[in-house]
Amino acid sequence: MLSTRRPRLPSHSHSPTTAVRPVVSRSRAAWLTAAGIVLIAFNLRQAISSSSALLEQLRDQLGFGPLVTSLVPTLPTLCFAAVGATGAVLARRMGTEPAVLLALAALCAGLAVRAVPQTWALLAGTLLGSAGLALCNVLLPAVVKAHFPGRVALLTGVYTTAMALGSALAAAVAVPVADLAGQPSLGLAAWTLPALSALTVWALRPGSWRSSARRADSGVAPVSALAVGRTRFGLLVTAFFALQSLSSYAVMGWLPTVLTDHGMSPDRAGAMLGLALLVGVPSTFALMPLTRTAPRLRLAFCVVGVSLMAGYLGLLGAPLALPVLWAVLTGLGLGAFPLVLAVIGGSGRSPQETAALSTFSQSTGYLLASAGPFGIGLVRSVTGAWTVPLVVLLVLAALQLLVGLCLTSRRALRDRPR
Repeated sequence: MLSTRRPRLPSHSHSPTTAVRPVVSRSRAAWLTAAGIVLIAFNLRQAISSSSALLEQLRDQLGFGPLVTSLVPTLPTLCFAAVGATGAVLARRMGTEPAVLLALAALCAGLAVRAVPQTWALLAGTLLGSAGLALCNVLLPAVVKAHFPGRVALLTGVYTTAMALGSALAAAVAVPVADLAGQPSLGLAAWTLPALSALTVWALRPGSWRSSARRADSGVAPVSALAVGRTRFGLLVTAFFALQSLSSYAVMGWLPTVLTDHGMSPDRAGAMLGLALLVGVPSTFALMPLTRTAPRLRLAFCVVGVSLMAGYLGLLGAPLALPVLWAVLTGLGLGAFPLVLAVIGGSGRSPQETAALSTFSQSTGYLLASAGPFGIGLVRSVTGAWTVPLVVLLVLAALQLLVGLCLTSRRALRDRPR
């Protein structure tokens, strides 16, 4: 006899609604994570390139001397070294995503402080904002590795492109924005708005307050940044990162001043910096496919190294003859940054190991690179011209090319953590 009793569903069965909901939730989290990464990257250099374009106006408004003038472009790299060294430890203790949230809050606060028209506020806001940027710098490769392990090169290309767009936009329109705001200090603070948009999106994504990456890595033994960094591969990555960072921040910090000292107007000089940074957009998409194999990566290192040296030679010999060409060549040379980020992001057996390599290479690299903007400014003040600083940058660009060739050697790649 057949029973007329309705069969009970197993306790683990789900209705169609509850079955779909986790999929939708995961999809929403993935999209918010990707959007957050892009927005964070868009803000990673705006605070630096905007202050570079406005440096002369800020000096006129606030009345500071050569020491502060050299400190303003140097403080970010010092913060990147000091605060960036804590990135892996902070991510282990509070989780990667909450650490990024904290970093974005510090960035927004620092940018807002710079609205106060005082020298102390400029320096304090730069320190606080750069601390937030430092953490984002070292944590973003680990976030990409954790959430998009099969698309590291693609996401790295996308977020370095967003970074180039953000820095180029800030450099190009910083002076008009400051003129519209009425003073350079308020023009600097205007970049708080895009930083707040990144903070909002990151806060809305599921898991930003309690890291999923942290739970996934809870059974993995802690990885020492020092242990990862002191391998041959780690040391070469660090050296390359230091040299390209030195060039990047020297260019972002001083290119407009180089051109204005030779007679170019401040707004056009800022536009040249914007052009140099904007070149990073197409160059990133052209160079990222070359990161898949060692021979192609070697070719990419040669392209960016030779371009950077050519740009420096142009600025050294005839800065106002073909400034657009020098800006384009220099901008193509700065394409070394996404290349080394792709190398870091593609290394490591886990997001934790990637974060360790990122922490060591970026914090140590930025510490070495911090001498660049400050030293370039002091040498310019002592010699009264840009000849010696540009020759120094030219030699360092050649050294960067040599390190890149060593980095793609078989001996170095054998030590690469995978």
